[in-house]
Amino acid sequence: MAKPEEKKGEEYSSSASIGAAVLGYSLCSSTLLLANKVAMSYLPYPAAVSFIQIVFAVVVVYGMKLLGFHVDDFEWSKVKPYMVYTVAFVFSIFANMKALSHSNVETVIVFRACSPISVCIIEYLLMDRQLPNLRSALSLLIVVMGAIYYCITDSQLLFDGFSAYYWVFIYFILITFEMTYGKQITSSVQLNVLGSVLYTNTLAAVPMFLLGYSHGEFDNLGTALSELPTKGIAVLVFSCVAGTMIGYTGWLCRGMVSATTYTLVGVVNKFFTVLLNVYIWDKHSTTSGIFAVCVCLLAGTFYQQAPPKSVDLKNEKNGANSV
Repeated sequence: MAKPEEKKGEEYSSSASIGAAVLGYSLCSSTLLLANKVAMSYLPYPAAVSFIQIVFAVVVVYGMKLLGFHVDDFEWSKVKPYMVYTVAFVFSIFANMKALSHSNVETVIVFRACSPISVCIIEYLLMDRQLPNLRSALSLLIVVMGAIYYCITDSQLLFDGFSAYYWVFIYFILITFEMTYGKQITSSVQLNVLGSVLYTNTLAAVPMFLLGYSHGEFDNLGTALSELPTKGIAVLVFSCVAGTMIGYTGWLCRGMVSATTYTLVGVVNKFFTVLLNVYIWDKHSTTSGIFAVCVCLLAGTFYQQAPPKSVDLKNEKNGANSV
């Protein structure tokens, strides 16, 4: 039996690992959204930019494998569940890019902020997870209320109507499925983190290319790339690095926390994105809209992860035995 000091150290190490994974994912996620927005100002081809990022990630992972890092090989039994995930992954990326090109960054962030509610419900109904406690429920409710207030006051809505939100609604549905099914994969498929990154991006490359090709994005891509200024190339490369890192830290973090927590982490860390967007981009929301975004993201920090239902049943049995 481990000594109390050893057990405490083990728990601390586990908490430290989760914290490091969450921090890494947060840093990548908070910068990638804005990096994509800036990259598309130089290269206005959403699917093509995503395809470049995907190919970059595959090359990096294969390069790491050649250097001796352990990367799981492809196995059909593992590929099949990842194929389903990849469909949602590809179209959520494309919908995200389209949303960024038709609206502002805050709009995407707030609709993303609503996704933990739907993920939480799916976890309760289908993934053996308890409902959140009162504190967490209020946290998610405030996030939704802030999102509603944002939609009412947002200048994009007032000028363009609900058509401006077409792509973010699609993105909302896809990201909800991606978050829940992605968590299910980490529980049912034995694959290391680099393997997950390789599977996801390799399987996503062809459909993303076809998606861009069907929209004519590759017709003039070569010319557009050759005409990119140095700053545009730097931004594109940075988005590729951030995209690869978010793949690694995202799968690492996803395997350590619940689907709702993982989804909410991706929401809360966008607060830094909002601040950057206000200072360096000319297409952002009104002051009241930005305030609503801040309320949404701040409320998310009070969320506490709900335990599995099996923990509750175990506690009930222990209580009965003690009586």
